[in-house]
Amino acid sequence: MIAGPHSYNPFATTRGKVGTSLPMQATIRRSAADPKHNLPPYCAEAAAASRVVGALSPIAGRPMVCGNEPASAVTPQELAQSAWKGLNLPIPAVRTAPPHGSEGLVGLPEWVWVPRGQWRSLSQKASAGAVWAEVTATPKQMVIEPGPGLPTVTCPGPGTVYDPVKPASGQHTDCSFTYRRSSAAEPGAVYRVKVTVVWGGSWVGSGGAGGALPDISRSTTFGLKVAEAQGLYGGGAGR
Repeated sequence: MIAGPHSYNPFATTRGKVGTSLPMQATIRRSAADPKHNLPPYCAEAAAASRVVGALSPIAGRPMVCGNEPASAVTPQELAQSAWKGLNLPIPAVRTAPPHGSEGLVGLPEWVWVPRGQWRSLSQKASAGAVWAEVTATPKQMVIEPGPGLPTVTCPGPGTVYDPVKPASGQHTDCSFTYRRSSAAEPGAVYRVKVTVVWGGSWVGSGGAGGALPDISRSTTFGLKVAEAQGLYGGGAGR
């Protein structure tokens, strides 16, 4: 194995425990007729795993070079990219006040939130031989697009649950919007509301590698019917 002074060695001693490998582990066997049959086992595993993983969009970093093996041997960066793309992030389970299926009223705020159980970090680990990477996704913000004529609302958190038992005047949320006209003239007589949760990412890997990952978004869209109101009821934000 050749690891120059500026080369990144993903097989160096790692911190923490290596988790269960994903099904991209691979080994390679060479015959005596193969001039490279004496290749060290860890280099052989990395070379075989690189063919299993395939070509991936690179993340900044340097691969390790094993003897005359090509520099395309699998790296922690490649494993991180693969795990990041395969991470199963949930579609937002959006809650509203008034609830889905009931009418909102012109002039009254519409509350939006997602369950706290969806607002938590999720991780996934991938490994190939001695090379490993673990990615972690964390929700950053919720973006609400209420429909024509209203600005986008950006919330730094999951929003506030509206409690119908409490007085509306004693409740507050930063994740709401107010319609100024009914939805009667909209297609299907409803406003189409889009809610997106933006996830930020980071990763760590063998040899002390790590860094940031590009944001991933998950969205859902639903219809919201809004009626004209002759007067405000309840004196507050939610119903």
